[in-house]
Amino acid sequence: MDPQVFYFNTVPIRVETVRKLHPRREVYRLNLEKCQELHGLPTVLVIKEMKDGWQEEFDQEKKAYRSLECLQGIVIPTFFGQGTFEDSPILILSEVIGITLYELAYSMVPVSLDKLRHQLEKALELVHSQGAEYLDQRLDNFFLCDTDQVMIVDLEQVRFPSDLEDWKDSVNYGGVGSLLYLFNDIRERKKESTR
Repeated sequence: MDPQVFYFNTVPIRVETVRKLHPRREVYRLNLEKCQELHGLPTVLVIKEMKDGWQEEFDQEKKAYRSLECLQGIVIPTFFGQGTFEDSPILILSEVIGITLYELAYSMVPVSLDKLRHQLEKALELVHSQGAEYLDQRLDNFFLCDTDQVMIVDLEQVRFPSDLEDWKDSVNYGGVGSLLYLFNDIRERKKESTR
């Protein structure tokens, strides 16, 4: 069997393993073969395929990564560029090491909600400081990393309005409360179901 290959721009990169990361999304973790020129890519990365008919959202996500370049590796993944995998356009991103807030809520692992609130505020305030609104505020788009930092993924719905509201009045700030409400709601329902 021939090794799998993806294209970084037009350069073929051989892949050792491919693992789908989400049942409803075309997002994959790739382990790259090490005995090849990697063109600045890490040996483990994540690719996100463009959904059929979603060219505008794909382009918006690329724009968001480029506009938020100073936040890459801090509160959003590093964007290495684009390419193709199995004839589909892809974004090539760094791997986020951690757990989604959705998975964390269901895990019932003890978490300080004050610390979580602080990390969410910190991440979303950094996005806000760059003139951006993050509109896709779902628990599975936020990771609590091994470093206790929050990372934000899935930037298709980042907007850069010309009249961005003040932080305390913004969509980003309001999202913190909504995310914590959803997180607590899952935990409370899970507690009820185990009684």
